[in-house]
Amino acid sequence: MARSGQPFVSRSSLVHKGKLRVTIDLHIHTTASDGDMTPQQLLNLALKRRLRVIAVTDHDNTHGSREVQRLAHDQLTVIPAIELGAEDHGLIDILGYFIRPAALADQTPFQHWLSELRQDRQQRARRMVQRLAEIGIPISFERVQELANGAPITRPHIARALVEAGHAESIKDAFNRYIDEHAPAYVPRKRLAPEDAIAKLHQVGACAVLAHPARVKNYPALIERLVLHGLDGVEVVHPDNSADVRLNLRGLAKQYNLVMTGGSDFHRPDRDGKITLGLFNPPDGAVEALRARAQRYNV
Repeated sequence: MARSGQPFVSRSSLVHKGKLRVTIDLHIHTTASDGDMTPQQLLNLALKRRLRVIAVTDHDNTHGSREVQRLAHDQLTVIPAIELGAEDHGLIDILGYFIRPAALADQTPFQHWLSELRQDRQQRARRMVQRLAEIGIPISFERVQELANGAPITRPHIARALVEAGHAESIKDAFNRYIDEHAPAYVPRKRLAPEDAIAKLHQVGACAVLAHPARVKNYPALIERLVLHGLDGVEVVHPDNSADVRLNLRGLAKQYNLVMTGGSDFHRPDRDGKITLGLFNPPDGAVEALRARAQRYNV
């Protein structure tokens, strides 16, 4: 099996008793952004669930991916990855896969750029807390920081504080009532156009994939536009994508020669205790196709 950090998995090495047994999850979060599990806890769970290939895609942050990769050794393959938050008449997330190893090191231009994005997230969170207070929904920014536990503050941390304070029944309820787009306390992120996110990923050797397209208004038009700027793939398999959306995405991927990917977008166990990690495998050949795309940007 490929070592952690090596961006290729031999399919023949994963044959067991004549059957191909590969469990892959290409969309996972840790405490380095808005997940509840530390890199070590996430790795332990991935091994328990017999995953063989994973991509840790923390928001605007490669620390979680790098740490899971360091801890994994030969136990499974970890693809260096990230999820960049962009804005274009709404939220658009772009996943990056097979980031060049040199770009993962501290004090690189890419890491400085990511640090600026995370600082903007903190300022944004502070403004959202202020807006909540203005509409009579007070929460402590200090408590939000505690919930983030040193990670960049994201909206789920604010949502958890709202639930704790009794202002919402669940994280989803907190988003819907207060901090989702068009809700009264919503504050937009520093604008990063999806085209710029794609270009930045290509600069560090990564291929760019549109995350959870079902969340994007008129995703077919967006995909058509982003293909002209180097979009490499679309996330076909995702919990938010209905069967009809997946079928449509497959057609668009074929039309524009895009890699089809997939993942659970795992942050934490569901409220009922269900764990979705590893339940949303990408289409066959996704890892190899992503690796081949990334090689375009490493010449």
